Amino acid sequence: MRKAGRLGVLILVLSCAAGLIGCSSTRGVSKPKQDSSPFDNALISAEQDQVRKKLGEPNVVCRTVNDHILWIYRPSWKILPNDKGTLYVEFENGKVIKIFEKK
Repeated sequence: MRKAGRLGVLILVLSCAAGLIGCSSTRGVSKPKQDSSPFDNALISAEQDQVRKKLGEPNVVCRTVNDHILWIYRPSWKILPNDKGTLYVEFENGKVIKIFEKK
């Protein structure tokens, strides 16, 4: 009876040790992904002419539900049509209020 109890404890200890070893972080610490686009700091509150000078002409210009103007820049090198890499620039009263990119 004692051997069975010791065997159970031994199995429990070994399984816990195996779990700790398996779950240990042997990988490097990764940096959290940034949600902001690299253009955020440079173009926030910029005017439409400055954005045109920096990014060129947009592929699509539309109006949002909030009555803001949205410029959409799609990459020209896309093989499959999807939103990955598409840059969105939102304007209010002629100034940039939001920039985001689909990743």
